[in-house]
Amino acid sequence: MSDLYRDMTAIDGLIIANWDRSIFEDMRKGGITAANCTVAVWEDFKGAVNNIAAMKRLVHENADLVTLIRKTEHIAKAKQDGLTGIILGFQNAYPFED
Repeated sequence: MSDLYRDMTAIDGLIIANWDRSIFEDMRKGGITAANCTVAVWEDFKGAVNNIAAMKRLVHENADLVTLIRKTEHIAKAKQDGLTGIILGFQNAYPFED
């Protein structure tokens, strides 16, 4: 990782992927401090909740690479700990249904 990324906070505003460890490894290699990671596109409420649970499990299983971001202070902590922060995000409001 270059000095540039070691010294700055880089937040990727949108990553949509088939989540697995290799994606998290690439995020670390790329110097990403935190990323908004899509957990719902057109899923209904139940589907979104299932995706959130799956992502939380994946984050837990890969705690050597990533950590869950719940508030802004967690981004600085992730950087300090040498981890990439995972921000759970939706692509639209569809999971809120009617």
